[in-house]
Amino acid sequence: MSNTFFDWLNSTHIAFQSVELAKAFIVFLLFSVIGWICEVAYVGIFFEHKFVNRGMLHGPLCPIYGVGGILILALPPRLQNPVWLLFITGLIFCSLVEYVGSFALEKIFHTKWWDYSEKKVTIKGKSIPLHINGRICLQNSILFGVMTVAVIKFVQPLIEKMLSYFSNFIIITIANVLLVAFLIDLVITVNKLVDFNVHIARLKEFGDSLRDHYQSASWFKDDSLESMLESIKTHAIENRDKFSKNLLEKVDYMEKHNRLAESFMRHFPTMKSSLYKDSLAHLKRQLSEVKK
Repeated sequence: MSNTFFDWLNSTHIAFQSVELAKAFIVFLLFSVIGWICEVAYVGIFFEHKFVNRGMLHGPLCPIYGVGGILILALPPRLQNPVWLLFITGLIFCSLVEYVGSFALEKIFHTKWWDYSEKKVTIKGKSIPLHINGRICLQNSILFGVMTVAVIKFVQPLIEKMLSYFSNFIIITIANVLLVAFLIDLVITVNKLVDFNVHIARLKEFGDSLRDHYQSASWFKDDSLESMLESIKTHAIENRDKFSKNLLEKVDYMEKHNRLAESFMRHFPTMKSSLYKDSLAHLKRQLSEVKK
């Protein structure tokens, strides 16, 4: 890679200059990759029985695991021993990160990206929830604790040993290249997230306008966005002259632009939203039809 690239990178003031910060970023990425592998394996083995990219980014990363890992490493040494204390510490801190992440995403995009509300156990006929507001669940929290012990006691020492074989210059160079790739992926993903939010908002707005305009018609079915669109298309075949061209084009436009939104649904199949309930239900039904 040319010196011109590194000169440009340094001029942006986002490049790593400190080897310690560079190491921390590499560790963050490695934890994110480990988290992604665990998510893909867990969902693929126990639920989907196939490969599903569980990351929000395009790369094999789940940054929420990287954040949790860095926070654990930053804890005072007295909280890392004995092993049972490390387990509890990881369980609490990683669960807190997941809860805050879920809350922040919902506030920004008005959508709950994952939901554990179905996690419960029945004892003597009484249902006991194993989750908190659907944002975190006992099963995942226990896995977080186990992963924390494994990472701190086994993975982190291996990472430190691996990095010790490289010079400071190599470590900083690798970190800066990975930083650029990470930021590019992040920008693309954020743009697609915004597009996704805009699309489901438009679906809701379009559904509301259809319901307001045609709810008195006997042929119009308004129990869901899916039924509204289908009734419009079905009725238009026999009465095309009674429908504006713009309306039919908008129906087609909405359906063609569902593909991006469906890709996010594949990553987060338990996604929910009280504001965009009909929009998400419509996308989920379309996704289930594609799977068939």
